[in-house]
Amino acid sequence: MKNNLLLGCLLLSLTGGITFAQVSQSTSDIASQATTCGDMQALFTNSGQSMHNLLYSNLDVTASAQSIAAQNIKGSPFLVDNFEKSTIYVNDQLLGSFYSRYNAFNQEIEIKKTDLAEEQYKALRKDENIKVVFNDKVIEYSSFVDEKGKVTQDYLVSVLSGPNYNLYQRYMINFVEGKPAENSMVSDIPSRFTNATEYYLKDSNSNLVSYVPSKKSEILELFDTNERIQIAALIKKKRLNLKKESSLLEIMNFANSISSDYASKENK
Repeated sequence: MKNNLLLGCLLLSLTGGITFAQVSQSTSDIASQATTCGDMQALFTNSGQSMHNLLYSNLDVTASAQSIAAQNIKGSPFLVDNFEKSTIYVNDQLLGSFYSRYNAFNQEIEIKKTDLAEEQYKALRKDENIKVVFNDKVIEYSSFVDEKGKVTQDYLVSVLSGPNYNLYQRYMINFVEGKPAENSMVSDIPSRFTNATEYYLKDSNSNLVSYVPSKKSEILELFDTNERIQIAALIKKKRLNLKKESSLLEIMNFANSISSDYASKENK
């Protein structure tokens, strides 16, 4: 009954023109204590800025020029351009089904109740207790240690889940402003989105999420001592390219099997 009430409020909040206030209450408290639509609104925020304003907030151009430029932008700010069916969970509690897409440029999950073009999306609140499950992927907000050793937060896409190690992908998209042609002999350089990816490993024993480097000696440091020799042998035997996702998947699957076998032997 309680879940039905929460879901009903959530659906109502998506269809209305409500401005959602920021609150200090944690999402776990919201999921466990919410009994009114007002409480459920805290799971969402209005998108801070429209994509149009984000792209051109620093450009001194007219509205018509902005419109033309927007049509000529190369690439996409989204992981997948279209809204896809998804389910949203808070602390593993199912809240309901929605249409969602990940805006990697804004670092936002955009969601709607329907797939109708005229429905305005809302931006999902950034919280590590919330996850969005699609048919082919899971996206969740997470804290992690990045390449520079700094603890940061962003959305991560699940690539592989195992008993001891999970592998995630981080999508990073930047906007590069175009340049007009210097003369009639050359063409304009259009504005474009550029993208890059990083991989992260979660150790289930410590819950630490760490950047996955591409150097063999550094990646081995992510694993337990009893696993390193065997993983190093696997990398050497199969000549794995640590910059490729397929190689990382092979390593993670192998590492999870080592952990399982090792734990079984220890319990005998």
